[in-house]
Amino acid sequence: MFKLFLSDLDDTLLDHNKNWSSDFEQFRTTLAKKGVAFTLATGRSAKAVQPIIDELDLKLPYATSNGANIMLEGKVIQSFSFPIGPLRPLIEVALSMGLTVVYVVNGEEFALTETEFIRHELKDNFTEQIIRPIKPEDWASMKVDKFLIVDDHPETGLSRLHALVNNLKPEYRYLTYSDWAMDIVAADVSKGRALHWIADYLGITSDQVIAAGDNHNDIDLLKEAGRSIAALNALDEVKRTAMITAKKNYGDGIIEEVLKILE
Repeated sequence: MFKLFLSDLDDTLLDHNKNWSSDFEQFRTTLAKKGVAFTLATGRSAKAVQPIIDELDLKLPYATSNGANIMLEGKVIQSFSFPIGPLRPLIEVALSMGLTVVYVVNGEEFALTETEFIRHELKDNFTEQIIRPIKPEDWASMKVDKFLIVDDHPETGLSRLHALVNNLKPEYRYLTYSDWAMDIVAADVSKGRALHWIADYLGITSDQVIAAGDNHNDIDLLKEAGRSIAALNALDEVKRTAMITAKKNYGDGIIEEVLKILE
């Protein structure tokens, strides 16, 4: 019945130290024997996730930037980019607040300014940033895959970011995937849409997909899959969405539940 396992990466298959479960390699072998393909849907940009794609030698399409890019062996095969002009006031306010603003074009990350976060606190799921401000003339014509806005002050969490996007225009949406960061993408971009795109590409239906995740940006993914699993460490809202909640954290729990489904 099931033909594809499509999973989030960070804090789902990878633990908080960015390590795979000790059972992961055997798990991939078992999936292959059962005729179940495996791929990823991540909030990371294509460039940021490429070392893992190389490590896995992944040959199927995978989703990056929360579904804004569908990639295949390091190449963009589908992009859901959007014009940045209408977001100029929002981005300029974010910069005035001292927030970190990163944008992605064709899977490549660029930072608008060199903030403290960029200099000293870059997380493991981002790349070393190229500082490239948007030129005045770019606002009229430039398209991006996503904007990432980071407020890495523990006392504020997402509160300032939510206030910033409170009046976001309907052609855009925002996705949170931690307590300090937010993506702005096109309105119809999500990991759920990416699931359908990848399923169509492989000639299967969404009912034949098992999906796993842990955070807000995984909710659409879990809603669209034939069977859905939340990591034990997932947010409560994600657990309420998923059909199954794993009994162990991170990849250990996800692997256990996928194998039960495939018995």
